[in-house]
Amino acid sequence: LKGGNFIRTKLFLRNGIIMVVSALLIRSLSLIFRVYLSGAVGAEGIGLIQLVLSVYLVYATVSSSGITLCATRLFTDYAAAGNPGAGRTCVEKCMCFAFLSGEVLCVLMLTTADLTASVLLQDVRTSPALRLLAPSLPFLAVSACIRGYFCARRKTVPTSSEQLLEQLSEIGVFILLLKIHPPGNISEACSLAVTGTTAAEILSFFYSLWWFRRDIHHVGCHREKIRGFRQQMLPILLPVTANACLRSGLSAAENALIPSGLQRSGMTETEALGQYGILSGMTLPLMVFPSVLILPFAVLIVPEISEAVMNRRRKEIRCLTEKMVSSTLRYSIPVTVIFFFFGESICSLLYHRPEAGKALSLLSPVIPFMYLDSVVDGILKGLNEQTSYFVFNTIDSILRVLMTMLLVPLWGLNGMLTVIIVSELLNTLLSLGRLIHLTEFRIPLRSSLLLPLFGMGLPCFLAQKLPSLCTPPVDLLLKLGCCFLFYGLLLFILRALPSNSHQGCSSRPPAEAVSCTRSQS
Repeated sequence: LKGGNFIRTKLFLRNGIIMVVSALLIRSLSLIFRVYLSGAVGAEGIGLIQLVLSVYLVYATVSSSGITLCATRLFTDYAAAGNPGAGRTCVEKCMCFAFLSGEVLCVLMLTTADLTASVLLQDVRTSPALRLLAPSLPFLAVSACIRGYFCARRKTVPTSSEQLLEQLSEIGVFILLLKIHPPGNISEACSLAVTGTTAAEILSFFYSLWWFRRDIHHVGCHREKIRGFRQQMLPILLPVTANACLRSGLSAAENALIPSGLQRSGMTETEALGQYGILSGMTLPLMVFPSVLILPFAVLIVPEISEAVMNRRRKEIRCLTEKMVSSTLRYSIPVTVIFFFFGESICSLLYHRPEAGKALSLLSPVIPFMYLDSVVDGILKGLNEQTSYFVFNTIDSILRVLMTMLLVPLWGLNGMLTVIIVSELLNTLLSLGRLIHLTEFRIPLRSSLLLPLFGMGLPCFLAQKLPSLCTPPVDLLLKLGCCFLFYGLLLFILRALPSNSHQGCSSRPPAEAVSCTRSQS
């Protein structure tokens, strides 16, 4: 890359590194807090909190997902056209819309809290926590809109610092409340946890607003009147929001069905809620944790792809797609191998629950699909493919609910694992197929699949066979360190070897489907 492309590449990588470091710190704090929380409230308490958060996630996703992409895409398009003032107007209109929609959802969540707790979640102990979470929705929605603006501006420090402040505030408020008013039962403990969430969202809103006003002042662009704002916003907002409504609603229904399905499989209520808490509150967060090194780039790629589409740089779109997909596979496959061989040891060390590790080892093969799905979805959003994104996620969500209703009562915990595996495979393959159709990119199988599988699989297999040399934590760290060292040395040696193969993007001509424009929306 030369000239402007080289500068944009450096900016992209710098922003990615900032977000990776920030997200790594935030996820580490979240994981530590999760371990602390599991010790404070137990597996049943974690299960109850997950039930509450599954409903809250519906409202939060509906209020924020579409408006974030709107702010990013509209400001990017106007700035690329040399009219940042109109982009500022669009962002401020999006912020007003976000606050109003958040208020509506807040009222809806407050008025339906008892009904949701008794009918959907089938546990009246969740009602107070739902009420405590509702006031955070307007603030969460505006903060998400501001994050979309900073994504379009290619500025990651405001967003990263805001999310770090939010995580620290959530942990601090919960610990403070726990010291002031120790909970007498699981319902009170759940309420204390979500109070920290609400307080953190309000604080992060004021912090984000301060950053936005400061940045707009430095940009120096003035508000300009625009025509057809709704015609520009709705084609972006509606598919993403509709997908968020449907998928989050079905996800909440699925989460509500799991404890009752486990009870019908032969478990008691306490056992069912505990198993649900172990899988959703311990195993799955640990699976997602390493994606902290990938997901920031999946967010940053949206404005890059969107700008390339606006300027009809088809080769650059294909090149970015190939690099993102290949890098994701080279990273996610070693993570899969580590969790497959050492999942039980890791969960025993963190949670003191080997059963969480068994589930982690069983689910580890879906990790490449899980990480790849996030990256592919980001590229599709930049390509103006919100409708495809909506259709694929709708199919996936409906299938998950149907499989949960049928398989969990029959197979219990194995039914839950089957639902997760089938869902991740289906959703990723549908999205990946659409992306290949649009860009005709190629995946280098040797360097992206076989090399990481061999490079991490061989040392992990040998390390697992070795006897313990010292205490379990130190022994695990030494073995993992040796595996990473072998993989790193292998990559270094292969890169140092002379090669006649073409390094970079494939020379295949890009598909005409890549030349989608904003008018198609």
